[in-house]
Amino acid sequence: MFKLTRPCSDCPFRKGSGETFRLQPDRLDEIFEAVAFQCHKTVDYGVEEEEDENGDPVPVDRSGDHPQQCAGLMSLLYREHRENQIMQVGERLGGFDPSKLDHSDVYDSIEAARAAHRKRDRSKR
Repeated sequence: MFKLTRPCSDCPFRKGSGETFRLQPDRLDEIFEAVAFQCHKTVDYGVEEEEDENGDPVPVDRSGDHPQQCAGLMSLLYREHRENQIMQVGERLGGFDPSKLDHSDVYDSIEAARAAHRKRDRSKR
């Protein structure tokens, strides 16, 4: 759950990515206030089907098998002293060591990330 220590190349909290992603302010608020936030590259968004006791297909969501917490967000939250709930629990139980986070590619603050997501990506013109 805490194997990632640096943001992936497509992380919305990596410097320079906000202008590309341009997440809406409400979505950023949801992410910053969430109890946990998983890296999009570790989540299986597929839905499989199994059969119930009558042989009818039933969707089964397997997204929870091996997701990892977003290192970019964890780094940003840790830097701001706003660790989310899963980070706090992980640290208390010994599964998360915040000293291993690489902060070098992450926005310097939540406000810097917000500002980047408001900017227009001029390379897309």
